[in-house]
Amino acid sequence: MASHGSQIERFAAAAVAHGDVTTDRSLLSERGHDYWGVGGVASLLLRPHGRDDIAPIMRLAMEHNVAIVPRGGASNCSGGIMPAAGRVLLDLSGLDKILHIDTENHRARVEPGVINADLQAALAPHGLCFSPDPVSAHLATVGGNIIENAGGPHALKYGVTYNHVLSVAVVLPDGTTVTLGADDDGPDLLGVFIGSEGTLGIITEATVALRPVADVTHSLMGAFATARDAADTIAAVIATGVVPAAVEWLDRAGIAGLQQFYDTGYPLDADSIVLIDVDGTATEVARDQAIVERVLRLRATEVRTAEDEKERDALWYGRLNAPNSVVQSGKGFFIGDVTVPRDRIPEMQQAIQATAERHSDGLMFIAVCGHAGDGDLHPTTFYDKGNPLAASALEAANNEIIEAALELGGTITGEHGVGTEKIPFMTKRFTPVEIAAQRAIKEAFDPAGLLNPGIMLPERSAEEPDTSVFCTAVRSALTGRLTRDPDTPLTVGANTDISINLGNLSLVVGADATVASVNRYLHEHGVACAAVPHVGEERTIGALVATAVGAERDHIRHALLGADVTVVDGQQPARFGAETMKDVAGYDTKRLYISAHGAFGALVTLIFKITVEA
Repeated sequence: MASHGSQIERFAAAAVAHGDVTTDRSLLSERGHDYWGVGGVASLLLRPHGRDDIAPIMRLAMEHNVAIVPRGGASNCSGGIMPAAGRVLLDLSGLDKILHIDTENHRARVEPGVINADLQAALAPHGLCFSPDPVSAHLATVGGNIIENAGGPHALKYGVTYNHVLSVAVVLPDGTTVTLGADDDGPDLLGVFIGSEGTLGIITEATVALRPVADVTHSLMGAFATARDAADTIAAVIATGVVPAAVEWLDRAGIAGLQQFYDTGYPLDADSIVLIDVDGTATEVARDQAIVERVLRLRATEVRTAEDEKERDALWYGRLNAPNSVVQSGKGFFIGDVTVPRDRIPEMQQAIQATAERHSDGLMFIAVCGHAGDGDLHPTTFYDKGNPLAASALEAANNEIIEAALELGGTITGEHGVGTEKIPFMTKRFTPVEIAAQRAIKEAFDPAGLLNPGIMLPERSAEEPDTSVFCTAVRSALTGRLTRDPDTPLTVGANTDISINLGNLSLVVGADATVASVNRYLHEHGVACAAVPHVGEERTIGALVATAVGAERDHIRHALLGADVTVVDGQQPARFGAETMKDVAGYDTKRLYISAHGAFGALVTLIFKITVEA
């Protein structure tokens, strides 16, 4: 068997025709680590000459059995790139061309290495923007946004990256090329690819949807005596029918702790504060601001408003300036990432502060901040770098926080991804059947396991069942050869139950409930669900999802949060997704069941987003 060294040497000799090759160890080390310094050193770094060189590079990697680790802006926070000896670091940051901005149809074609903030700057003169706005926008690439399914503060109103990707051109690990589109027929392969953490293919070009920048944005702050008051107020705001552009959260410990480094400007006696943006036309903002302010004053101990840029910057400064200020202070910090249903935020805050107390000998404090509108919290842990207890306390605290989120019906990551950091929690988040189905997705896209190895999936366990039929179905869908069997059941279990969670704005419905019965239920409760049509009401919800085409398929894509299903191998039960509004743990397997005519298994229960009727 050839050694890693000879394999790499032969690969490098052939790949030099398609990119710049370097073996400089200092550069390999610098480029091989993410935002937190997690990573490793590859045997060589390869910068493609252009996007058309990716396919031949991947074919050479397959020919020489060389693992490829893709790298973009490296703003990842979960150890999502792990170069090592015998691996090639494929640096895509040079593929940074904005290929076309279609102002008429509100879309842009870009290469994967385009920095999010650079795209926003290019769009600004046209009055347009790309909705995903992670705090790392100055570092993160659009390709990285896609493979991590990035969110940001404004995801509540405008959605995560998934909601704004129209198509991606992808080179698969064997060097073949495919284009995955939002309006493709059949299973939502684009949805599976988004959030796949660079393990399924290399993006060479993406077409993203744009939106007009709002004419006016105003901000409000509410301070609250208890976290429950704050959470109930958020629910009350959303129950009015107003959809804020952003709803952010910061707790007492966070305010007091950050006050050590800079003046947040926030009241120190509040248990929680909530920052809310409303945007739209001047008329819309005037209406929505009045409604939000009225609701805030019912429970808040203090309310502030900010209507010009200077006032808004001052109001948001305390929430957004934490990382910069702490870096300047020289203290250590770690930004966590868990999501819970919105109505469980108070319990999550309490659990985090109990964790902070248990580990006070190693940690300074944990600030609970995050995107409260969709339950995505970023517990930010601060510690003294010179404290010998800090490392073990940080690891233990992070583990306890993730465990608490799972106990509250949440998930292990809302927008940072699994990477290598959260692999140990995948088996707590998913059953062996669910892990096996995800492993089948990886094997269908990457049979040789050469793309970004060691990311996301745990080591195979003896408890995982065979999912070869599932794997074959994924491969057939990917190659356009998935066939429909009219005898395949679309639903199973005869579940017709319907329930809504108004505090979380989610609908849980049995797959055998009819569209008519769901529409009646929604109307009785004064809510709406874009995924539920007003035609063909004799169909079941499960049949609707399993056979959807056109506009119905599009509405389902954007509204679906989770599904209880069976996995076709043995019809074993599984759940993919949940009532959480953000969830990037593992492959988004529920997407395969959309328009699949039962090829991957039957539907039992479905979970959708809902809105309050105006």
